[in-house]
Amino acid sequence: MCGNDTSHGDPNLNPIDDSPPKLIRTVENGSLYTVGSGEDQFWLVHVWGNTGYDYGFAYGTLLKEQIIQLQPIAWAHFEQQIMDELDKLKLPKWFEEIVASKGLAFALDFQNTLVEGYIDKEIYEEIRGIADAANIDYRAIRRLHMLGEITRGRCSLYGLWGNSTLGGKTLQLRALDWDTKGGLQDFPVVTIYHPRSPKLGHAFANVAWAGRYS
Repeated sequence: MCGNDTSHGDPNLNPIDDSPPKLIRTVENGSLYTVGSGEDQFWLVHVWGNTGYDYGFAYGTLLKEQIIQLQPIAWAHFEQQIMDELDKLKLPKWFEEIVASKGLAFALDFQNTLVEGYIDKEIYEEIRGIADAANIDYRAIRRLHMLGEITRGRCSLYGLWGNSTLGGKTLQLRALDWDTKGGLQDFPVVTIYHPRSPKLGHAFANVAWAGRYS
């Protein structure tokens, strides 16, 4: 329940599940748990690493089965949706023609060449680790994560600070507002990243689906 001075919206009175996580298994640099029960159950993953590849390989090892199940379902859905609504995405005309003539996979690979110079190489190493561990195509994982660039997906955001948080710390959340027909919600995963090297930044959590990297 949120405490503020607005009268809009109903308070969230759903109980908080404070049951302890159930350990499923551990591997080098990672551990897998389940939290909750029934439709509210999700996987909790902890990964440690000196490199992005360490993160990805541990993650892909722990969630190999889930990633293999979800990947083709999600790709088929979003590919069909984008191709059907291509004229509504307001893409540059030249890029729209690439998608229409060469296909979505080609267009997403091309999109990657445009942005890879601005993306930390450890992100690509994490993708490589997931692909190697789960034994799936590296490009397939990368393409699924480039979809937001094509669709211009909008996000829900919030920032909390001051009296709104414990100790006045600043908290920030960005949520991708995907639809529920791609199967993502059937493979919910919370991943906690524990860096062992300064180049990987600080510890953080990623709330997503099986196969979604940091």
